[in-house]
Amino acid sequence: MKKLICFDLDGTLLDTNRLHFVTFNMAFKKNGLRKVRYKEISHLFGLVKREIVKTLFSELSENKLKKILKYKNKFTLEESHKFVKNFPGVKKSLIILKKKYDLGIVSNCSHKEIVTLLKNADIDLKLFSVIVGDDDVIRGKPYPDEIFKAKKISGLNVEYMVGDTIYDVKAGKKAKIKTIGVLTGVHDKKILEKEKPWKIIRSVRDLPKYI
Repeated sequence: MKKLICFDLDGTLLDTNRLHFVTFNMAFKKNGLRKVRYKEISHLFGLVKREIVKTLFSELSENKLKKILKYKNKFTLEESHKFVKNFPGVKKSLIILKKKYDLGIVSNCSHKEIVTLLKNADIDLKLFSVIVGDDDVIRGKPYPDEIFKAKKISGLNVEYMVGDTIYDVKAGKKAKIKTIGVLTGVHDKKILEKEKPWKIIRSVRDLPKYI
């Protein structure tokens, strides 16, 4: 039986930094909040959206926070076709890896966002045996709940967690699986090394060389 590789989505399989920067600010503007600078928010990418907003605007009421998150999801779905980009060679690597492993996505995007982003990036959904979003679990990464959910749904043992942030590495280590950091996202090698992943590589493009 094949084992499962769990992939993060944003910054790992797809270049979505611009998309999330723009749509967060659209949601903030819609709710009468100031525009945030890229440097203020980009280092938070990888966390669940609720934590990102609370970090930037700690004084928000729960009702206001829910409205912002609602609009963020709405704008992401509407604008993703304009901003989502593929990282070079990733689609080819997924096809190669599929021959040896089952593939899954565990992301702090919602399930619907994941599906929409993959479609807009022209990545075949059939490559993935399981997709888990943050709305499919109680706690998103850095907690391991999404990985455990993927394991439960697929009935497969998870061997690797691949992601671009420390939150992916932390989730994988809590799930007691091998973690692989990629350098295509917001956290550089120095930051990733502090969490001591099993391996750090340049991109998912290079993953078939190592496993």
